[in-house]
Amino acid sequence: MAKQKPTGLATNPADALADVETPRMRWKIIAQIAAILVGLWVTAGVAIPFVGYWGVGVVGVLTLVAAGFGIYIWRLTARSRAIVDIMKGATDEEGRRQAIQALEGDSKDAMKALAQAQLLSQTDPQEAMRVLERIDLKKAPTMVQDDLRAQLGLLYLRNQRVRDAREIVEPIRLDRRPDARSKALYAAVMAEAFARTGSGDEASKLIETYPPHEAEQVETKALLWRAKVFTSFALKKRGLAQQAMEALAGIEPNMVAAFTLKGHPPEMVQMAKQTLGRAGLGPRVKMKHTR
Repeated sequence: MAKQKPTGLATNPADALADVETPRMRWKIIAQIAAILVGLWVTAGVAIPFVGYWGVGVVGVLTLVAAGFGIYIWRLTARSRAIVDIMKGATDEEGRRQAIQALEGDSKDAMKALAQAQLLSQTDPQEAMRVLERIDLKKAPTMVQDDLRAQLGLLYLRNQRVRDAREIVEPIRLDRRPDARSKALYAAVMAEAFARTGSGDEASKLIETYPPHEAEQVETKALLWRAKVFTSFALKKRGLAQQAMEALAGIEPNMVAAFTLKGHPPEMVQMAKQTLGRAGLGPRVKMKHTR
């Protein structure tokens, strides 16, 4: 297992990309589906004397649907694997430039646009937003839509476009993600967007469902603590906001320093400065915008 690094938004791309897992077909699941279909064909054959060939026809349709869906997943996996291979070459500035160029081209390819935006967000967040905004979300593969919404929503939040963030993340379906990491990441972005647009109660429910201290990955933990800061402020719970900010300072002080930038409430700015000062981090924190 890769060693986690104490960083939130300023992750070294070479280190982060080293942990990217190449997409692969889930052959165990495919075998289970195939076994079910075989069982249905056997049952349909046995039932012919009782229901005629209607059962065979129904099973035939189900088999065609399963085959079509399997081909779709296979193509999607192959495309994902090719994109991940390109991104793994972005371990330095030159590699990142070449990867971005390799991902350019079809502006309608949602998967390529997402990967390109992830690389661009490290140095040019504005261009990353433009890349994602060109994608028609309704025409993007269902499996990718929430990824696009979460990434664009995060960029909007970083650039103080909170209303746009709320609009783009609200349709995200957490139940569509099988992995806990993605659910927690999406919940963090959604909670921050909700809290900053007057829906503190909705944000609080998400934070309670995905507590920051239970997150396994450092980046996920940092984003959830940041969301809890905004949520606590929205609910006028300053004590909880202070606790969340101190926890965040121990993970990623740059994210606490971001609270001192223009666009945040004066009380939040003051709390952030005091938190950094108590931690002895104020003078050394670099105010940089990486994503």
